[in-house]
Formats: sequence, C-alpha cells, structure tokens
Amino acid sequence: MVAALGLLTSCDPSKDSISMPGNSDLTGEQLASGFSVEQFADEEYTTPAADGNYFKFTTSPSRIVRIYQKDEEGNENVLAAGTANGKFKIVPKRGNPSEQTFYIETRDFNGNIITGQKTVSVFVPQELDPVVRLLASDAYGSKTWYWGENIPWDNNGTMVYGSWGNFGYTNDNGGNFPSGIWWSCPAAELTGQLNHSDTGVATGEESPEAKMVITDDGNIYCYDAGGNQIRKGKYSVEGWDGTTRKEVNGVAWSLGTLKTTEGAILFPFKINGGGTKPTSFEILKLTSDQLILSYADEGTGSWSEATFWSFVSSSDGEAMLTDFDTKAWTWGENIPWDNSGTIVLGSWGNFGYTNDNGGNFPSGIWWSCPAAELTGQLNHSDTGAATGEEDPNAYMTFDWATGNVKSYDASGNQIRSGKFTLNYSENRNEVNGVAWNFGTLDTDAGSILFPFKINGGGTKPTSFQIIKLTNEQLILTYADDGTGSWSEATFWSFKAK
Repeated sequence: MVAALGLLTSCDPSKDSISMPGNSDLTGEQLASGFSVEQFADEEYTTPAADGNYFKFTTSPSRIVRIYQKDEEGNENVLAAGTANGKFKIVPKRGNPSEQTFYIETRDFNGNIITGQKTVSVFVPQELDPVVRLLASDAYGSKTWYWGENIPWDNNGTMVYGSWGNFGYTNDNGGNFPSGIWWSCPAAELTGQLNHSDTGVATGEESPEAKMVITDDGNIYCYDAGGNQIRKGKYSVEGWDGTTRKEVNGVAWSLGTLKTTEGAILFPFKINGGGTKPTSFEILKLTSDQLILSYADEGTGSWSEATFWSFVSSSDGEAMLTDFDTKAWTWGENIPWDNSGTIVLGSWGNFGYTNDNGGNFPSGIWWSCPAAELTGQLNHSDTGAATGEEDPNAYMTFDWATGNVKSYDASGNQIRSGKFTLNYSENRNEVNGVAWNFGTLDTDAGSILFPFKINGGGTKPTSFQIIKLTNEQLILTYADDGTGSWSEATFWSFKAK
C-alpha cells in the first residue's frame, strides 16, 4: 500500500491530464494500433460511411489522448483532447486530399510524450470551377443574390440608381460599365415595366427584397420578398477565366457567358423585346458581392440598345474575406471624427456601442485615429513597442485553405500570426435591442493589425463583431460581453489591399 501511495503522489500534476496505464516502453505504432475509429456520414452519428467525416473513437487499453492535425506550417488543429473515448470530425475544404492524416498523443508514466498517427479516407466535395465559387459560394453551397440598385442614370439632373434598364452596347471597354447608360430602373418600379414581360403580370420579383439563390449544383431559384418560389432553372458558364474579356465590336467586352434555361433569373426580360427571355447573358462584372449581366441580340452594333441586370450579394462572408484564396487587407482610413470642426479620417478608435443600427456605423464615433498616428497610441498595446503595424501600408492576410491570419509591416516582414474562424450571418444579429452585427471573426489573440482594445491595458480580443464586410471593406468592433448601449467600444477599419 505504501508503494502504491508513492506511485499516486509522486507524479507531476501537470502531466496527469494526459496519462495512461501500461509500461514506459509504449511506441507510437502501438498507440496507433490501439486506437480504433468508426466513421459516419452525418454529425448525428447515425449513418455509417467508409469515407465519413464524423468519427467515434476508442482506445485499447484505455488511454487519455489528444487528437490533432497539422497544417503545412506545422500548426496544430486540435480535434479532441482529455478523453479515452469520444468524437471528432475531419471536414476538409473543397479540393483537399481525401486521404487525411491525424495524430494521437498521450504520455507515459514518466511524462514522456508518445505520438502515433493514422491516415483515413474522408469525403471531400469536388473542387468548384472558380466562376462557380463566385456565383454559388465554395463555403455554403449556395449564394443569395438581390437586386443591386447601383447603376446610375442622370434623369435631367436627378440621379436615379437602378437594377435593370438599357444602354448603348459595347460603347466602351466592358470594365468601364455603366458607361453609356440610357435608362436605369429601381427594382420597386419594375411593376411599371410589365409591358416588357411575357405575361404582363407581376410575380413578386419586382421588389428590392426579391432574390435569386444560385447553387453549386447548377440550379437557380427565384423568390419573392416573402420567400415564395417564383420559378427555377439551370445554369452553366462558358469562356470564363476571371481576367480576359472577350472582344465584341472592337472592344474588350465580356468576362464570359452565363447560360440559363429560359426565365431562370430575376425579371429575365430583354428590354423592348416583347417578352423575350434570353438564355445567354454576357458577364460584365462578377466579384464575391456583385454580378452585372448584359444582353444584346447577335450582331448588335456599338451604341445600339442592350439590356443590363445588376445584382448584389452579402451572403458569402468567406468569399468576401478570403476570395477562397489568400486575401490581403490594409488599413482603411475612412472613419470620420469631427475634431473641433476638422474632420479626421481614421482606422482605429472608440465609439458608443450599439448606439444605432449597425448599418448606420460610424454613427456615435468618439475618436478616430489614422494608422500613421498609432505610434502615439502604444499605451494601449501590451508591450508599448512599435511593431510596424502602425503604418498605413501595413497589412494582414486571411488564408481560406489553412485558416491562418498573418500580419505584416509595410515592407512585408511578418509581425505575428494565428488562426481565424468566420462565423457569418447574412442578416444582422440583435445586440442591446438593435440590429448590430453580421456575426464574429474569431482569432487567436493578437492576430490582426493593432489588435488592442482601446483603454484595455493591452487586452487583445479574440472575438470581433463584424459590422461591415464586402469585397472591398471590413469593419470590426469589440466590446466586453454585457457592454451597454453608448458605453465605450473599439473599432477597426480595413480595406482590400
């Protein structure tokens, strides 16, 4: 009994969290051979599958283990820890290998770390064409597009911003559209344009809240403002490489062609076409948050009549943040602060939390600091030392494939790095009674540029609320849990580099 008590009390408590019975000669191969898994196709663990992404594991003999994967830089992604039996999942992003390796770690009685590894086959969705990634999203499997009321028309000195209308075909390089606009109609006024439809009857697509959902399996669904399906169709894309414009009438015009079944898109009518529903649309612009299409009959000459459609999307947070690649963001000096009558445009500062709907930010600004003046704000950092991020040309990158976020000085020298997770919602979440954020950007501490809470004694938040995210702009805020309206909060403003 004395000997047994000695064994129980002599271990270092810091090594007890991952311990195991058995002798000290355990090898990684033995650890792996005693580690068994069952794979399932669903997160409820009800459908067994040989290539399932969801795992139940057991150890024999029973051992407390930690399970993780490594990225190409050796960073660990912990899947499970602190148990001898349990569950974990491996869900690779599209295009990754189906063969996935994970590591099993435990300690022997002497505190030595023993590591084994296993390779398993899991389901990985087929990699999407780059154009389908933008149309239908690589992250969510579908993407919601609304009318984009952003095409300007000068109506005798009054600017009208519309979504559908006509223009002079190939009047300029397609990249300069909307040059040559003749007329632009807001979505809410499309009910006055039913003479262009095939029935003359409103369907509900003539509303700013109407939407079309494009899926990664080649379908388009159109809905009215109440979510009732109007119609659906199929689509494909031809001639897209993302950069090269097809020459038409002597100008670089379209980026590719969107082919659809008849009537697949919202208000799918050629203007002045007697109800004609084109099935081949020229893509003038396609980004993570904007789609502009045009149509003209074959052989239409320059400055002759053509039809345009403009759509916008805010549903694909992953695409806007990362471009499904590695995307760089730098300081966006665009948050105005009235300094005794002088407007200062800054990138970091404080404001009254949830003072208004998040869509009205930067309302409630208290103070806004340009990036170049952050060297004067090092009292808010954890070290008080400049790192190079206090420069308008410092930047950070978000890597879709690895989940890494890295910050750099203006010369490209890495300052720090960490992991990120985007928890994004298409609609704003309510905080303190107002529609406030689109979700959170969660990171390891200190990963983003100048990652300090204002007046926080060097505090580096790890969960930032997303106030704005587009293909070109990212605005984050932070306030401690429970912070009330008009209490102090911190903001960060970035723009795509």
